[in-house]
Amino acid sequence: MFWSVWKQISCGKTVMRAMMNLALSRFTLSGTVVDLGGGKNPSYLRYMKRDEGATFANIDIQHGEGAARAVDFETDALPYADGSVDTVLMLNLLEHLYNHEHLVREAHRILKPGKTVIGFVPFLVNYHADPHDYFRYTDEALERIFTAAGFSAISIRRVGKGPFSANLNNLTSFLPRWITVFLWPSSFVADLFFLKLKPSLAKRFPLGYLFVLTK
Repeated sequence: MFWSVWKQISCGKTVMRAMMNLALSRFTLSGTVVDLGGGKNPSYLRYMKRDEGATFANIDIQHGEGAARAVDFETDALPYADGSVDTVLMLNLLEHLYNHEHLVREAHRILKPGKTVIGFVPFLVNYHADPHDYFRYTDEALERIFTAAGFSAISIRRVGKGPFSANLNNLTSFLPRWITVFLWPSSFVADLFFLKLKPSLAKRFPLGYLFVLTK
């Protein structure tokens, strides 16, 4: 983890984005993949493996280059038939939607039985409107939202290291990149030491949550 995150930070990623990308690198995408709210050429796709023949569609809240269609995620139906999609990507999106339950239900509707949603939401991160920033979700809240939408299997994984990495992540919006690169090793070591003394506190400092939902 240390070197992978450090390399991404040196290329301009935040600590949270680097750890999210590292977590996503274990997934292989296949079949029909629908990326919700990813914008133009999202960098996380470079970290995810893909099978030959996988097809990708970008659905976004507004028209623009790289966005195949414009959809209001809070009110509109997604432009797919019931049970027609193999994978839905929902990364760094739900916090920007007030009516997030609607989109979660729509993602469930368009999935084929046994197929999955792969998503991520931030937690200990700064305010970031795009164009709004409404929520921070705990794992307990996510569990209830996804259960209510009808998913049969729900996996939620904490992404982050500890309090020092979380604080460094929030400072990256204001610090020059070289300072973040310089501070990452000390933050990583400080978290190792802190969590060795109090391992039960690891769950209290998530940068975000990666979730995998099966229909």
